Amino acid sequence: MTKFVSAPLICGLALLGALSAAHAQTGIPALPPIAQPLPVPAPAPVTPPAPTVPVPQEPAPVPQPPMPQPSVPQTPAPQKPVTPRPAPAPSRAPLLIQARANVPALVAGKKTTVPVLKTLTIPAERAAQLRQRGEVSASLQADLDTFLKSLAAPRDARFEQQDDGQWAVVQPNGLKVDAQATRAAVAKVLRDPRGVSANVVVTGQVAPQRTLDFFASRGITTFLATGFTSYYGSSPERVKNIHVGAQNFKDRLFEGDVFSFNKFIGPVSERNGYVPGLVIAGDQTASGVGGGICQVSTTVFRTLYGAGLGIVQRQNHSYQVFYYDPQGLDATIYQPQLDLKFANTTGGPIWFQTEWDDQEATLTITAFGQARDYQVQVDAPKTLKTVAPPKDRLIPDASLPAGQRKQVDWAAPGATIEVTRRFTRGGKTFKQDTLRSVYRPWPNIFRVGTKK
Repeated sequence: MTKFVSAPLICGLALLGALSAAHAQTGIPALPPIAQPLPVPAPAPVTPPAPTVPVPQEPAPVPQPPMPQPSVPQTPAPQKPVTPRPAPAPSRAPLLIQARANVPALVAGKKTTVPVLKTLTIPAERAAQLRQRGEVSASLQADLDTFLKSLAAPRDARFEQQDDGQWAVVQPNGLKVDAQATRAAVAKVLRDPRGVSANVVVTGQVAPQRTLDFFASRGITTFLATGFTSYYGSSPERVKNIHVGAQNFKDRLFEGDVFSFNKFIGPVSERNGYVPGLVIAGDQTASGVGGGICQVSTTVFRTLYGAGLGIVQRQNHSYQVFYYDPQGLDATIYQPQLDLKFANTTGGPIWFQTEWDDQEATLTITAFGQARDYQVQVDAPKTLKTVAPPKDRLIPDASLPAGQRKQVDWAAPGATIEVTRRFTRGGKTFKQDTLRSVYRPWPNIFRVGTKK
């Protein structure tokens, strides 16, 4: 350890040395000569001074030596043990590989963009194994390649409902991506104990064949109406025919003055994919090709009726069919005689989109067209009168074993039902019309086997 000496101490030592040197040079001085005695004069008389009163004085304080203080041993403050911070536990969440982009859109007739998000989700258990390895495995790379390939394919523009409930035309462009940079981003997340999501590196976009201009050039910018029905309880054959018929309204344009359902879908035949199913024929339910097509015609009727188009031809079913609740808003077709027709009063083309869900057994068909300054309101159906159903009907059937009964139809009361449709502008009704449907009372129908 290096010691430092203060400057005053050095200067004091130097001064002491200088004085010693000076004393050595002077030497010892000689003694002075002896002085001779002088004569002593006679003393003068002395007058004694007046006595003085002494003034008491406070005795000067006697300095006391400082009292010795007991020395207290200094105990160092206890130090808290430093616990090493544990390493963060690996995340148990799924691994999310996300592609984000802004794609072209047509909102309220104006071109803009909307955000889209596509995600590849790796389940938590598998993600945990990948995090332990800390690298992109061969199987993950295969899934990643498939995901990136799906992003590259553009999809034609169509209407999509946004989070706020509004409809907009969205153009889902294909995405150009940097596969190598994306793989590196995924690997980095896997090495991070808390990593959960990695972003796909997007470098560009590719437009589809049908773009926003397809709709903008035709003035198709506005939601008109949606029709909805349930086919819960339908046979597989009936569901098949619903799919074939509804397919005609999947991303399809109609241009014309009068919409004809039969013309729009073409012949209901096995050649066009329909299969035999139950149909209403006269006073009974029988097997016929295309049974279930009226589920589609009823849904289309609700769509165009709600859109405000004028009815040219429409016939309700003979009896109330439970598939078509609420009653009073159905339409049957029977080619070639019976059709469903509407006058196109929208002022332009009509764009159809359809969706079905077999798990929920629901069918929806939506129509879009030109913007307008009025709204259409369809009131709830009102039942004016009802008639009780008749007694059960038994129909012999040689295809069933003797004595076996099979129910093919269910009883329904007869009824007269009316529906009012209102056209409003600024909250005021400027036009309205009434739709009337008359249904026959209908019995339970059983087929009774006669086969021996």
